[in-house]
Amino acid sequence: MSKWAYDFSDAVADGLEPRMAVAKTVGALRRIQAIYFRARYKDTAEQVAFRTGLSLQTVRNLHSAWRRKGEAALEIKSKGGRWRENLTIEEERTLLLAHRRQAERGGILEVSRIHRACEEALGEKQALSTTYRMLHRHGWRKIAPRPKHPKGDPAAQEAFKKTGLRSSKKQNKKRQA
Repeated sequence: MSKWAYDFSDAVADGLEPRMAVAKTVGALRRIQAIYFRARYKDTAEQVAFRTGLSLQTVRNLHSAWRRKGEAALEIKSKGGRWRENLTIEEERTLLLAHRRQAERGGILEVSRIHRACEEALGEKQALSTTYRMLHRHGWRKIAPRPKHPKGDPAAQEAFKKTGLRSSKKQNKKRQA
């Protein structure tokens, strides 16, 4: 009788040999070897862990995943991504297209209008910060007016402060008193 309730066949090992030859990363090679050593040499999980440098639990997880999924167990899933996305990037781009046209014509955009359009597209309420993150994701930024005009003349502004409308009001008060 076998050591395990489920034993890997030599056909599994034969199928993994070409994959080992084309493995692109050390991690991928080790994952393939974890299955290969068990199938070809009937190694225990402890022996496979020692040979591959993987932890014992990782080897056990790989063996279990191989029994359940087959070759799909060797694929490494990325931990990143948009797991909680409301709209795809393309759907967001389409939603912002009408507002982009308004911005290109020189119109003033209000985030509240974009936010309402997003909520209508989703059919549910969402936080305003979600809309701001979407705008940032698509390269939108807030453009605010400058504190002073670039062609302004500071000397002329100071002269106006002395002789302008305010100064004449002060002089009128003095004359009346």
